[in-house]
Amino acid sequence: MKLTIPSLLLLVALQFTTKAQVYDVSLADSNKAIELYNLAIENNKNSRVSEAFEQFAEAISVDSTFRKPYLQLYTVSMSDSSFVDQSINILQKSKKIFQQDDEICYYLGEMYKAKGEVKRAMAEYSMAIAYSKMNGEDFSLVPHYYLNRANICLAKNMISTAVLDYTYALNLKPDYSIAFANRGICFFKMGETEAACKDWQKAFDMGIVQVEEYLEENCREKLN
Repeated sequence: MKLTIPSLLLLVALQFTTKAQVYDVSLADSNKAIELYNLAIENNKNSRVSEAFEQFAEAISVDSTFRKPYLQLYTVSMSDSSFVDQSINILQKSKKIFQQDDEICYYLGEMYKAKGEVKRAMAEYSMAIAYSKMNGEDFSLVPHYYLNRANICLAKNMISTAVLDYTYALNLKPDYSIAFANRGICFFKMGETEAACKDWQKAFDMGIVQVEEYLEENCREKLN
């Protein structure tokens, strides 16, 4: 049986300090960056992606310590892949300002994955995971760090490593249906059909209909 992975899915004068640099931002520049950001959000909502990207980038240029527009570059890039390379370049530079930022690393991983650069994606997901252990794993995106790294491992046939990441994702998010579906694929590849069937049944019960074929072909006796 051929298995495929289911598709997924201030207003004061500022001084920003990092370990390496000090950034001085005037009140005027801070306010201008906020204004540009708000305009970009509105343009992005109305599918004016090019205008939104330019305004997010300009907001960053005006106030490089303003974190929100960096994060929005991911949204823009997923809407229009022509902005992926520019967004990656900006976000890589942002690591000098926002050190050990797991969310930025995660978005970089997503953009590298979109480009098909899975080694770089894996590296960024791994950094995101490492930083999340320092910053706190209660952030809602953290289970996705593990899921997406696990998906790469599964695609590269690194099955036992993928199982560890899917399991960790499920520990953080017990209702993570896609993690159950894909961990089931791993168990099936490992010859652990009963464990695979249990995971697929949980995924199916949570609404992942893609696993129904796996259940029909491999699991009816195991689950009876």
